[in-house]
Order: sequence, then C-alpha cells, then structure tokens
Amino acid sequence: MAKKQKTFEGNRMKFYLDDFRNVMPLKNIQTVIVDPPYNINFNYGKNFKDNIDPEEYKQLMYDVADLSYKSTKDDSSMFIINYPEIIAELFQTLKKTEWNVHQLISWVYPSNIGHSKSKFTRAHRSILWLVKDKPKVNMSAVTQPYKNPNDRRVRELIKSGKKGTHLYDWWEINLVKNVSKDKKQYVNQIPSEVLRRLILTTTEPKDKVLDPMCGTGSAAIEAAKLKRSGIGIDINSELIKIWKDTLDG
Repeated sequence: MAKKQKTFEGNRMKFYLDDFRNVMPLKNIQTVIVDPPYNINFNYGKNFKDNIDPEEYKQLMYDVADLSYKSTKDDSSMFIINYPEIIAELFQTLKKTEWNVHQLISWVYPSNIGHSKSKFTRAHRSILWLVKDKPKVNMSAVTQPYKNPNDRRVRELIKSGKKGTHLYDWWEINLVKNVSKDKKQYVNQIPSEVLRRLILTTTEPKDKVLDPMCGTGSAAIEAAKLKRSGIGIDINSELIKIWKDTLDG
C-alpha cells in the first residue's frame, strides 16, 4: 500500500511534507521556482544533508528539473536560484532535460559578511530561467522607473501615461535580514520582491506556482498574495509549525 502523503493546505496554498520525487509529477503547474540546497554544508535541519557527493547533487537537480517539466503546462517557465558558480557547474546537467535555456538573471545585494583574503566578496546570486517552447511571458507586468526622466523621448513616454520601463536582467534587492519582520526562523530565505517579479512575469491570476524544495514556503506565500495558487514540497518536518502558522495567518 502506498504511503499516505502528509499535506497542509488553505488560503490558496498547499504544502507537502515529503521528498519531491514522491510527490511529482503534478498537473497544470504554470511556473516552478526552485531555491535548492546549495550543497555547501548549510544547516537545513535534521532531514537533509547539505554536503552530498557532487554527482549525487547533479542527479538531484536533474530530477527536480525533469519532474518539473513533466508537471507543467506547455507554456511554462522554471527558475533556479543559486550561486553563479553552482549554476555553471549544473548547466550541462540541466541542458540534458527538455527545458530550453531562456535567460540568466543576476540578483545583486549588499553584503557585510563573507569577506575573503583571496576572492571578491560574494554579493549576488544567479537566477537561471528555463522555458518550454512558447512560454507565457508578460514583460510589462513589472516595470522600473526610467533612469533618465529628463530625456526628451522619456518625457514624452511619461506624458503619454507610461510609468516605467522593462526590468533589466540585473536586480538589486536586499537579502531578508535576520531582524526583518518577514524573516522566518530558517536559513536562506528568498526576498518576496524577487519572487513577486518571477511570478508576475510568467503567470496570471489562478495559475499554479510550485516550489519543490520550498523551505518556509515563501514562493507559495507570494503566489497566494498575488491571487495564484502556491504549492510547496519539502522533506523537513521542522517546517510544519511554520507552514501551519502561515496557513492560520
């Protein structure tokens, strides 16, 4: 008999306590956002070892990409957030899936930690954007203020009602600080503004957004705020209280 999956749901959100490989493929997912363990010995709790063999880690990332492809609609996107050197190491593995590489986005943030005597200070992560053949994309869903509002052509655009221009592929967004009201008691929380941009650009209201390694569930929470359905999967039972508090809130 198959093991019954433990789920928690409400307010446009659903969380699965399980390995994503036991839950997926799902159906009709529009966008997948993955902020995976980085395999650099972070403490993600008792149920995950973050220093596995590099080949095992590549297989893990292949599995999540492959199962995400099988879970999504024909016009879907997938975003993988990671350190740039890890994205580089995974690139050939991910190209073996059926996804097409669409773009690489740089998320930049100021940092006062991690200084090195031999390397420049790490202050950005890469977001690899993968798509199916004809992805749903709305580049006007999120805009930024014009950088040169005094330019004659820009003044004309503003006068005509335009409020901004398309985002660049370089985003400066602060990390979620430990003292922030949005901070959950968990490592490596992605800022809501990063998630908001990804979700609005590739989905419409009522679409489904999946995070198969969801941690505290930030992507599902942001999806629900934006009137989408958010689905999260994680194996860490220590997250149950955070999920329940989120659903009760």
